[in-house]
Amino acid sequence: MFTTLAEVEIGDLGQFLSIFATDGRMKREAHGSLGAEVLSAVDGPDRVMVLIDWRDEDAYNAFLADPSVPPTMARGGAKGRPRFTPMKRAGRFAA
Repeated sequence: MFTTLAEVEIGDLGQFLSIFATDGRMKREAHGSLGAEVLSAVDGPDRVMVLIDWRDEDAYNAFLADPSVPPTMARGGAKGRPRFTPMKRAGRFAA
């Protein structure tokens, strides 16, 4: 599994979530996404962070190379391209 953290400025959280959960989901799944989790910034709803699990790094790269992805992101209200950071889970702890 390959995980990325995407950070992007958005216009409207509701619009973003609506497209992310439908058209965006179809795009991600077509390229091997195993799931995603959206976090919105407490200091303002105009920024989200998204953890996305991919089958592997090639799946992630295919998603980035797909020319139909940026217009889908724009329909969701993304203000520019997300900043993607590859991540490695180092641990998970219960309360």
